[in-house]
Amino acid sequence: MTARIRILGAGVAGLAAAALLPRSGAEVTLVDQDFSPPALGTSLGIFPAAQRALAELGVLDEVRRRSAAPRTGVIRGTDGRVLAQVPAGGALLVPRTDLTAILRAAIPASVRREQRRVRDVRPELAAADVLVGADGLHSLVRRSGWGGVADRARARRHGVTVLRGVTPQPPPEISETWGGSWLFGITPLALGGTNWFAALPEHRASSVAGDLAHLRTVAGGRFDHVDEVLAAASPERTVVHGIATAPITIPVRDHVVLIGDAAHAMTPNLGHGANTALEDALALARCLDGAHGQRALRGALRRYALRRTPPDTAWQLGSLAMTHLAMAEGRRARIRDRVLGSIGPR
Repeated sequence: MTARIRILGAGVAGLAAAALLPRSGAEVTLVDQDFSPPALGTSLGIFPAAQRALAELGVLDEVRRRSAAPRTGVIRGTDGRVLAQVPAGGALLVPRTDLTAILRAAIPASVRREQRRVRDVRPELAAADVLVGADGLHSLVRRSGWGGVADRARARRHGVTVLRGVTPQPPPEISETWGGSWLFGITPLALGGTNWFAALPEHRASSVAGDLAHLRTVAGGRFDHVDEVLAAASPERTVVHGIATAPITIPVRDHVVLIGDAAHAMTPNLGHGANTALEDALALARCLDGAHGQRALRGALRRYALRRTPPDTAWQLGSLAMTHLAMAEGRRARIRDRVLGSIGPR
């Protein structure tokens, strides 16, 4: 019997799964409301473990051609001093637009694509022997079948605003600066430009230009390398979003499996969101290879859960811990200010 696999979501996890799963002979359908590429080519760090998934797909060399590969960077403290030299660990820094384009091109012609919005998971469940929820942070699949109480399956916000952007100028350095209540990262793009990212206490203006202006008041005027990038940043090459994480969960229930951000959306501080998505897709393909019939397929999904739950959870918790560490000084300052404000003048 040919297994019918439906994948909901065409991000990194869904595209990689759609490229890998047909190799077992499965009948694969990929569903998303929008197959267009990301609007901005900010960088993703792809480490050796995730590069194995790209090698399995035969696209690792193409990803390398489109990537920057720095050897080291630094972490700077609130006074600008170097706190640590951080080796790159063999990471490739590839623009998200390039990675998704490469993965999309690797999907076999046999995969059926359906462009539509899924509002009800039940018809998808009925049409599939395996339903793969690759539908991101606010996963409808997760909210439909996980958590008991619906709110427990929803994403948790962390009171942080993130700005990410690119500039055509080369980076002044490769670094992440911890400013107390904020952090600012600078990495290279493959073609010589700069990829930058910043996190600060939650604040949203009415426009990206307003968000950039606020970031300049918070992080500007302290360090030359940050000021140089902020001076070149523009609203047209910047995106703004919050930070939220998925609830920790076992990613398999009956014949449904969650992969990527749908299973374990994490804070970006360790740069492993795309990595775990690629590793999930490869592990799922290997577990399902040769499985036929409902009993065998469900056994394969249980093996997948045993294989991927520990590392995915570890990266999720580790990333959150790094967020707290990077912004700990700012949290202490805000707590101090609230306490002093509640006491009032004496």
